[in-house]
Amino acid sequence: MQNENNMKRLVRCMLASTVCAIAVLQSLSVFAAENSVDDGTAVTIDTSQDETYDVFTYRENDTGVTITSCDTAATDVILPEEIDGMPVTEIGEAAFMNCEVITDVVVPAHVTKIGESAFNGCAMLCVVTLPEGLTEIGKGAFESCTMLSQITLPSTLTELPDALFYNCSYIPTLELPDSITAIGSEAFYSCTALTEVTFSANLKEIGDYAFQNCQKLTEVMLPASCTALGKYVFDGCQALTNFTVEEGNTAYQALDGVLFTADGSTLIRYPQAKPETFYQVPETCEKLEDWSFIGSTILEEITLSNVQTIGEDCFYYCTSLKAVEIPKGVTELVGAVFGYCLSIEKIVLPDSMRTLGDHCFYACASLQKMTVPEGVTTLGKQCFYNCGSLSELELPSTITEIGEQAIGYYTPADAENNVAEKMDQLHVKNAGSQAVSSYMKEWNTGNVVGWIIGTIVLVVVAGVIVVIVLVYRSHTKIRVTSRHAPEKGKNKSKPVSKKWNK
Repeated sequence: MQNENNMKRLVRCMLASTVCAIAVLQSLSVFAAENSVDDGTAVTIDTSQDETYDVFTYRENDTGVTITSCDTAATDVILPEEIDGMPVTEIGEAAFMNCEVITDVVVPAHVTKIGESAFNGCAMLCVVTLPEGLTEIGKGAFESCTMLSQITLPSTLTELPDALFYNCSYIPTLELPDSITAIGSEAFYSCTALTEVTFSANLKEIGDYAFQNCQKLTEVMLPASCTALGKYVFDGCQALTNFTVEEGNTAYQALDGVLFTADGSTLIRYPQAKPETFYQVPETCEKLEDWSFIGSTILEEITLSNVQTIGEDCFYYCTSLKAVEIPKGVTELVGAVFGYCLSIEKIVLPDSMRTLGDHCFYACASLQKMTVPEGVTTLGKQCFYNCGSLSELELPSTITEIGEQAIGYYTPADAENNVAEKMDQLHVKNAGSQAVSSYMKEWNTGNVVGWIIGTIVLVVVAGVIVVIVLVYRSHTKIRVTSRHAPEKGKNKSKPVSKKWNK
């Protein structure tokens, strides 16, 4: 009866949060805008001393002419082959940035270089024709060209730079010429309409986050030549069902559609939309890479076999996962390994376990009982936070460190100032740890002040309760948003202001 009342209270709290969902999203947008930081990468391009031709400004270079800007109000733009008898050989940095009404561009035949952010923000640009002979494209050249649907890459290009097609959300398919050997970081980030990419037969490396959030990408075939994958290349590919690796690849292999290192010792990425509800990790696999199962919402059961290392946030948002037994030999769970595993009811930890990290079981809403074995010394902050059904928690005598709000707290949707409340139905069994005793004494006096890192919203659709998780996390916490929180010292396409000479 008590459990039933607790579940009813949790449901009421979650339903109430629907009302404030839009406000949460809006506040996060405002937060991001108000907390933007000038990282020193911004540049100003002054074209006031350049010559004018039609709607363009230009200047001479060593091989001909560079177009440096275009009137952003121009609607019908034809790039000239030459100006004053000199060939147009370069498109300058940010030259067409925010020319929002241009619909198609034919780059002149003599152009060998397109500068950084050259067409960034051309929101209505649909078709781009690039010439054979083009050898260099700058970072973010077509970033946020949200209507771009057709572009053919010339065989004279060897690399696709960082953020080249970042947020080009209309590109349906793309075939890379065999000349391409490298794809830069975030090159196709949030190309949400992209269903198919044919990689170059000579492709050697793919950068960090290159295809992150390509929501319609269904299959990936890596050529034999590709031996270097960056971090989280295919994270957020919600429709991805299968990996294939060409025979002869010395770095990677695909087993049953799952991406592994060539020796099978490390599982790199499990396809998020793989249709099977059960998966057994092969006996040869000893490591699950960071984020490797994130968002695999179909997966219900998993056997971890001989896995010895489980990466950060490994099973985050595996909302259908019901039970997991961690193999003997695993010593720590890092980060939100089982965060938002909303259906998980049973987790068995081995005697080898020593550390349960920050947010480890965050919002495991169906977890009712948990036994932490002897030998565990650390419970990270908010380790069992928002575990609304948890009623029994057995803790060992070996615990010496407990993070803030690790046990016994949740945040009601209607809480004032986002202050956490105690889960009064939780019974904690302490096997003799002084750290646990001290924590529970403080818990009983109610002196711990909480904070919220997520909001659970329940949406009722056709009589079915659908859980949507809206989470904000800084790059120092649970997960990185690479484009908006780049690694220190890492460049991205530059924001540019222009002075245009009419």
